[in-house]
Amino acid sequence: MTRLLTWHDEWSLNIDALDAEHRGLIEHLADICHRFGPEATSRRSGDALALIGALTDLGEAVREHFKREEELMQTVGYEDIAEHRTEHALLMAEYTDQLRHWRAEGIDVFDEEAQESVRDWILDHILGADREFARFFHAIEDQVTSARDRHDVAARLNAARRYP
Repeated sequence: MTRLLTWHDEWSLNIDALDAEHRGLIEHLADICHRFGPEATSRRSGDALALIGALTDLGEAVREHFKREEELMQTVGYEDIAEHRTEHALLMAEYTDQLRHWRAEGIDVFDEEAQESVRDWILDHILGADREFARFFHAIEDQVTSARDRHDVAARLNAARRYP
């Protein structure tokens, strides 16, 4: 399973800042898989708290990413930002619930089923709602008609390109 956890160019949104963050999240998950997956049992401590801590850190990284993504959406005037924020909130609630389940279960091996669950949780959003945003982002310049609109769009895109 862990071999699937490398960034694939076809997942790219062609928005450098978001792609870099998405790539970082996939790498973060891959690291957890390598450290706590079934093939790593001889190398890891088997400490359930360490695995839950690593998964909690991943969740926090995703939460911070969502926050920055929403700031970018706000900057460029994304019309479906409210829906996207709602999806982020639901995704985080789902992940928090899964963490509670794993904590109660005492998970100390990040098995293939758990790996696939988290991988799909991240990728479904990137390849779904985030791709919708990317279409909007790339279409902004095509939608302008007046010189004033072009100036406004150029200012928003320049601000977006400086997005951390």
